[in-house]
Amino acid sequence: MLAQTKTAIAALLAADGSIPKETQTRALALLGGAEVPRPLGRVIRYAEAARLLGVTRKTLREWAKAGALEGVYRAGSNVRAGFTEASVRALVEGRGNRAEA
Repeated sequence: MLAQTKTAIAALLAADGSIPKETQTRALALLGGAEVPRPLGRVIRYAEAARLLGVTRKTLREWAKAGALEGVYRAGSNVRAGFTEASVRALVEGRGNRAEA
């Protein structure tokens, strides 16, 4: 994309007060060809997830490894900080697949 076009779009986005700054930033990043990570929402830590699901931390790790839970990792690390609220909520509400684990 031409730099002039991107500059013009950035000016239009900034002039429109109804568009949140975060949305403007994501839109410009996408126009530039960047891969923009999706917002994660709330991160549920191991202890809370185990309590909500009535399982042990070991079971949570096994489910995450099998793909039944979506892990959230610490920046620049392969250490899982917890799980996305959506994946935990899906299992709590019976929409997730515990059989994967």
